[in-house]
Amino acid sequence: MNHWKALIPGMCMAMAVGAAAGSFPARAESVSPGHLGEVSQLVVAPNVMDKQRTSAGFGFIRAGKLKKAIAEFDAVISAADRRHLGDPRPRFCARDERDASKITTATGASGTSPVLIDAAVCDAHFGKGYALIDMGRGDLAEAELRRATELAPFDAHYANEYAELYKSRRDWKTSLELFLRAWDVTDKNPAGPDADLAARALRGIGYNQMMLGNLEAAENSFRQSLEFEPGNKAASIELGHIARQKAIGS
Repeated sequence: MNHWKALIPGMCMAMAVGAAAGSFPARAESVSPGHLGEVSQLVVAPNVMDKQRTSAGFGFIRAGKLKKAIAEFDAVISAADRRHLGDPRPRFCARDERDASKITTATGASGTSPVLIDAAVCDAHFGKGYALIDMGRGDLAEAELRRATELAPFDAHYANEYAELYKSRRDWKTSLELFLRAWDVTDKNPAGPDADLAARALRGIGYNQMMLGNLEAAENSFRQSLEFEPGNKAASIELGHIARQKAIGS
């Protein structure tokens, strides 16, 4: 999914925040065309006002008006809470029928039908977290980013960004788990729409493996990332570091 590139190109979390990682439903391994038809009626039509407010929020972030950005995101989140007040069913964001199908398949074993909500709500939680980090409030931001990953468990971008938070605080194991989750939900097609997200997840996996001392695994991850994003300088630099560490250790 590349929906974030149109909002804030190059967005990358780099502040440290605490708290445990959120949990995710099991991945839906396959989706049949027939099943897509069955869930099409569940996909929520975009809420025009929520979409406008979310877009405005990212505009305020770009302009450095973080408090105004948070106000827009809060309005979207509060409106969603009011719409679903009293409904105990789990909520998930779905941008399209394929998202909806993955979510309903993954949650089907629980016997509880999920509530599919407007994707703008996920964007609002994520945007609020980003703005809070820029304000130096990583303690508050982590909950928003975690909520975004919970609401959109098949969004590799959210998982990648959440993993960056733990990498920045040197929590290599938690960061590795989240980057692995991001990799798991990409389409793994070097020519597909998730190629850059897959490459980023693999670089994150490689970096954390390197910091944990697993040089062979780290090298493999960085090399694999280049299959999805050939010529990436960051991957090449890390491969150089690994080569030097292996040479010193030999």
